[in-house]
Amino acid sequence: MRDAMSKFKTEIDRIEARIDRIAGFYDALNALGEWFFSKQRKEILRLVRGQILEVGVGTGNSFKDYPPSEHIVAIDISREMLRRASEKVRDYDGSIELRREDVHQLPFESETFDTVFTSLVFCTVTDPIRGLLEIRRVLKRGGRLLMLEHVRSKNPALGYIMDRINPSVAKYGIDNINRDTVENLRKAGFKMVQDKNLAYDIVKALVAVK
Repeated sequence: MRDAMSKFKTEIDRIEARIDRIAGFYDALNALGEWFFSKQRKEILRLVRGQILEVGVGTGNSFKDYPPSEHIVAIDISREMLRRASEKVRDYDGSIELRREDVHQLPFESETFDTVFTSLVFCTVTDPIRGLLEIRRVLKRGGRLLMLEHVRSKNPALGYIMDRINPSVAKYGIDNINRDTVENLRKAGFKMVQDKNLAYDIVKALVAVK
């Protein structure tokens, strides 16, 4: 048990270190896709209400896509990502609180938030079901989890290819390309409300309810 916990923490530390390293050029790396994802974020973020938690805020590109006048608690595991996100807080017409936290062990009381939002995050989370269970815990009953995520294709040939190359991608990158996030949501006890394909069936807009 102790060895398993130690290995789990080592993996989280490894991912944090890699995210810190790419923080400086993250926006440049994603410049081509940002127009597409910003458009999709604006659409799904129309559903936010009440107390809002964003998990995996990265460099804060999402701030411009929220409706104005909201109060948002935005967390990330990476200090460097949060440092860069802090430079964008002032451009939002509302309130944003940045915190360094780990989704596997959220410090918030149960049933704190009405809305939780993630964008391209659960490809990186070490234990996605554990992270989703924590999100479900801090959501109020009836609260919504809004997600933009890339997932494993259901196309047999494409899914097989994604499974085959994922070990190399995960080893040399920071994310996994074959996560079945919809099934993981069900395993964590969420009820699916929306499962919308945005790019074939690899990029999805998901809405789930506690």
